[in-house]
Amino acid sequence: MTDQLVHAGGEARAPDWSAVRARFPGVRREAAFLNTASFGLPPDCVLAEVAAATRAWGDGTGSWRAWEARAEGSRALFARVIGARAENVAFLNSLSAAAAQVAESLPAPRDGGRGTVVVGAEEFRSNLFPWWGLERRGFRVRRVPFRDGRLPPEELLAAIDEDTALVAVSHVQSANGFRTDVKRLGEACRTRGARLFVDGTQSVGANALPLEHVDYLGTAAYKWLLSPRGAAFLYVADEHLGRLAPLQPSWKTPDEPYVDYYGGPFPAGSRRAAALDVSLPWLLWQGTTPALEFLLELGLDAVVARDQALAQRFRDGLRSMGLPPTFGERESSQIVSLAVPNAKRVEAALAREGVSAAVRAGYLRTSFHLYNDEEDVDRALFALRAAL
Repeated sequence: MTDQLVHAGGEARAPDWSAVRARFPGVRREAAFLNTASFGLPPDCVLAEVAAATRAWGDGTGSWRAWEARAEGSRALFARVIGARAENVAFLNSLSAAAAQVAESLPAPRDGGRGTVVVGAEEFRSNLFPWWGLERRGFRVRRVPFRDGRLPPEELLAAIDEDTALVAVSHVQSANGFRTDVKRLGEACRTRGARLFVDGTQSVGANALPLEHVDYLGTAAYKWLLSPRGAAFLYVADEHLGRLAPLQPSWKTPDEPYVDYYGGPFPAGSRRAAALDVSLPWLLWQGTTPALEFLLELGLDAVVARDQALAQRFRDGLRSMGLPPTFGERESSQIVSLAVPNAKRVEAALAREGVSAAVRAGYLRTSFHLYNDEEDVDRALFALRAAL
């Protein structure tokens, strides 16, 4: 990530996190929102731009060209977030759309392509079903079992062979926060000639994610990137630009989409990932650009460090209660899960104390982002101690 900390007078300084927290109208002192893994809260600047666009739509003063231009700014901003070039970024509307775009572009075995796709058996379905569906095109889909919530690295690596076309994985697992060693996996894929698709939805904006050896990165923006639901991105590595046929070709597909809107010829082989763009829901995307601007102004390294520090404080508190976290430090993230009996009952007990968490795959799941603070962590630990 290229953005470090906010600078003043040439010296780096950490953000004032209490001032940052004050920028989020949905944050309240008497409650702890620890559920960003379900959806992120928007800062005031995002709410203001979406509201202004909605008013302009309602009173007839809005301009679709202005809305398109404002949304277009998020291409370069997202590229900065992940450390890439804007030319490598496409606009989509969901993680499943990003995965499907890549899946349907893989050469089929009958056309001379490799015949196997490898994916975790308990992946979030938006990063499972687009690959599983390739069986209808003649692919063999090898689903690697999870063990105790983990996608075992050794078993995942052992599943990759000379017939593997692509490996699909989440950098951070939605159900419990397990973090995959993407660098090691990417090196193995490159050595064996397989492509690597990474779901960054539960990671980008809260973790450092190495792009080296990642062929495709799909990310929905409504969690850690603080955007309205309906904005998503697909990063395509240089070597694959021009090789993916648009799954939803539209007026956005030509290199110059605003010059003309009618008739042929059909565009093909663009070296711009933007050729894969879908038509944008304008009002929603008005929130994406200011959200990314907000994060980049704070500094992505600072945000990542803050998220990880809060999660570590929670893990340390769990240990002091005799409740070791589900994963070790190398496999942990800003999402902290706990295997507890009657998880739904515990979730409800936390909610009565003002703590918003979630239950996924039998785990009590908490998640920490920049608008949380130490009091949120301690409130959750106190409520959890009482619930158990």
